[in-house]
Amino acid sequence: MRIGIDLMGSESSPITLFEAVYLAAQKQRNVIFVVLATLPVVAKIRENSVFSSFLSQSPCRIEIYPISNVIEMDDEPVISVREKKKSSLVTGLRLIRKKRLNGFVSAGNTGALIAGATLLIPMLPGIKRPALLATLPTERGDVVVIDVGGNVSCKARHLVCFAQMGAAYQRCCLGIEKPKVGLLNIGLESKKGTSEIRRAYQLLQDLQLKTKNKMNFIGNVEGRGVFEGCVDVLVTDGFTGNVLLKSSEGVSVFLLKQLKNSLKDIPQQQAETILKQLHDEFDYEEYSGAIVCGIDSVVVKCHGKSSSQAMLNGINGAIELVQNDFISQLKQELNVENL
Repeated sequence: MRIGIDLMGSESSPITLFEAVYLAAQKQRNVIFVVLATLPVVAKIRENSVFSSFLSQSPCRIEIYPISNVIEMDDEPVISVREKKKSSLVTGLRLIRKKRLNGFVSAGNTGALIAGATLLIPMLPGIKRPALLATLPTERGDVVVIDVGGNVSCKARHLVCFAQMGAAYQRCCLGIEKPKVGLLNIGLESKKGTSEIRRAYQLLQDLQLKTKNKMNFIGNVEGRGVFEGCVDVLVTDGFTGNVLLKSSEGVSVFLLKQLKNSLKDIPQQQAETILKQLHDEFDYEEYSGAIVCGIDSVVVKCHGKSSSQAMLNGINGAIELVQNDFISQLKQELNVENL
């Protein structure tokens, strides 16, 4: 298995991201990691005695793929993909298309990653536009949220495709036979929301009747109901989904800090146990990034400010998707839905 890792273009140091590759390579013995970085970054990696020693001892475990330019966070997505063809992000996607990589992980420009994936990689059957799929913890298990940043604005038909992909993901990855699907809205009534949201509501009702009990569309869901675990799949446009995702990240960090202050008066070991349990469940860095869902390849988008731990989780998530033959399973599920 060959997994590509983009070290460039994020808000994190490339050395911080390479630390995740180093940690992954120590444990994943059957994976070759292909690192995409500029020559100055490669030089800094080799200057680090720990990294340099590992590279010399295990030369076949990590391959360095030098690139000549970088798509920055503030670059215009489509233009940068077309003009910076030798960037780490575009090069990684091209290697995926040529089957020289089994998976690709990036913490770079989200818009460019989505645009590049759309332009360079075939779509799955029946899917016209890829979306970012992420998971959030709830009272009743993880909920899939789609889209969380791939598409700022969506037509009703796009939201229906997102629902199909989210439900297919839950069936093939978590074994939920008939996932409950909800449409994120400002109210529960079918007439609430924009015209596209209202249209999507009707189309999802119609789809439920045609998909042979493959999903259960329960209607609209308000933001406060998401974390109660009322749905397995939450459908929304990328703008709203990204606001929800980042707001929940901020709230979880705030609550963990507040709780840490509140536990000062109990025994240290007990406090640390409680905090670790909550940290593992609610810290967004413990989740394995967002999947670029809808393309015929495994591509994972990590947080733009990823720590080495967050990047490591993204890498491990990509490896798991490849090992579980996620794309083939998703194709099969989508074909079933489109019968």
